[in-house]
Amino acid sequence: MKALRDILSRGVAILGLLTCLGGAGWTAWVVWRGIATGMVTGKHGAIHLRTEGDFFYYSTVVLNGLACLLWLGLAAFAVLVLVRWRDWT
Repeated sequence: MKALRDILSRGVAILGLLTCLGGAGWTAWVVWRGIATGMVTGKHGAIHLRTEGDFFYYSTVVLNGLACLLWLGLAAFAVLVLVRWRDWT
C-alpha cells in the first residue's frame, strides 16, 4: 500500500512540475511576443500597442514577466521535492 501511495504522490509532484513549466512557458511567450511585436492582445481581442504608450501593453508585459518568474520558482520547488523525496518519506 505504501508503494502505491508513493507512486501516486510522485505522480502528483510530476504533474505539478509540468503544470508549472507550462505556466512559465505560456507567460514567457506572452512577454516575448509583446516585446518582439510591440503589441499584446487583451481581453475580448483588444489590441494594445507599445508605440501608443498604452498602459495595458506595459502592465501586461510586466505582470506576465513577474508571473513567469513565479511559475519558475514553483517549478524549482517541485524539482526540489522530487529530488529530496526519499529524505521526506
